[in-house]
Amino acid sequence: MPAATDPLKALYQSLNGRGALPLDPDDAYYVPILEATPKKDPILHLWQRLDFAVSESVHLLTGFRGNGKSTELRRLKALLEQDANNRVFLVDMAEHLNTAKPLELSDFLLSLMAALGQQVEEDTGLKAITHGYMERLQRFLTSEVELTGVDLDLSGAGGPKKLGFRLKTEPDFKARMQEHLRGHVSRLVSDARDYVLKLIGALRQRSDAPDALKVVLLVDSVEQVRGDGPDAAAVHESVRNLFSGQAASLAFPQLHVVYTVPPYLPVLSPNLGRTLAGHPIVSWPNVHVRDRAGIEDPAGLGIMEQIIERRFAGWRDIVPAPMLRRLAVCAGGDLRDFFRLVGESVIALRTARFSEPDAVLDADMVRRVEEQLRNELLPIAEDDARWLAQIHRTKDAALPTTGELPALARFLDSNLIMNYLNGEPWYDIHPLLVEEIRPYLRALDQTRTDGGGHVDTRAEARTGGAD
Repeated sequence: MPAATDPLKALYQSLNGRGALPLDPDDAYYVPILEATPKKDPILHLWQRLDFAVSESVHLLTGFRGNGKSTELRRLKALLEQDANNRVFLVDMAEHLNTAKPLELSDFLLSLMAALGQQVEEDTGLKAITHGYMERLQRFLTSEVELTGVDLDLSGAGGPKKLGFRLKTEPDFKARMQEHLRGHVSRLVSDARDYVLKLIGALRQRSDAPDALKVVLLVDSVEQVRGDGPDAAAVHESVRNLFSGQAASLAFPQLHVVYTVPPYLPVLSPNLGRTLAGHPIVSWPNVHVRDRAGIEDPAGLGIMEQIIERRFAGWRDIVPAPMLRRLAVCAGGDLRDFFRLVGESVIALRTARFSEPDAVLDADMVRRVEEQLRNELLPIAEDDARWLAQIHRTKDAALPTTGELPALARFLDSNLIMNYLNGEPWYDIHPLLVEEIRPYLRALDQTRTDGGGHVDTRAEARTGGAD
């Protein structure tokens, strides 16, 4: 529980800061979501595949920003580490990637090796192998590649961190690296694999059971790569090419790797698992607060209550249980939006008490908080609204054409579309948008019945027209 003595402040602070960060499974704030239903638990399935894997393997994990995926990746790490013969490294690629620019295999590999080297140094103290790799890389870049005019010092303990930081924060440096390395990718791949083998060899020398040691690399935050404006299509296409056309270069001998990927990737490339040794893409869904028909799920709503309970046991004195459930449904089971709605409701109540000391949270305050979030999701272009209406009806986010990828990625990145898992993955629009697209839903229904129906305004939805 936070140190604040004011209950409103304590509840608000529990939803921010540490409470909003990825949690370890032994954290006091952690709430099991799918562990009680092993058949439905994607992380348990992923752990089982890694446990059965022998020599090396590649796996993909996807999920929406803010729905707890990074926390679940930490649970996967804890599950793997129950076996003393597993050595697991978790890296956050958000510290090493410029997520707004197109990726190429060259800079992704350099960022990945920089992240791995930094984490190995921090976790094990093994430095000589990483230093040797960085020194060879520097000689390669300055002599064979002739990357001139760039101040490139990768020597010493901070070499991996320096490289990752520059690739993330200096777009010109990243672009020059991409340009100069396009004819040397095979050498980069070879050097990276040699480096990984040497690291694993050193780890096995330290192990009591070297032949049984399994090394696993969990690569978080790759799903944060997203484009905006004129770069959007190029960024999305670069991610698809990296994990499909160049997938073979993302595997390393004797290493088991889990990459997080953007949620649009499995929609765009549904058979991608076949390229990656037959392993299906694993999807971490939003909390199941509703079913396909929009009917509330008591079990999922109970989980959302537990999440608040762990953070602040006195929440019912501030947010009545029916209102909390309403906020959970309005958030669509997305934890980030849920925290936002609850937090803003607390702010609304605190503001009301300046003039009315005995004020309690009421439906009007909650409605205004919901409207604030809805307004941030708007405006929606008519073409987008028609597509969102189709997704809401079919619960499928299939692309009409590959040219629509930037729009779909924008829907997913902006949380206009949400992913659920109930037997099989399905999609729906953000609950706060249903009324906004109501006329387009009617147009779809009319088209089904008589082939007609065209709607060019949403005024009816805004004025509460009959369904």
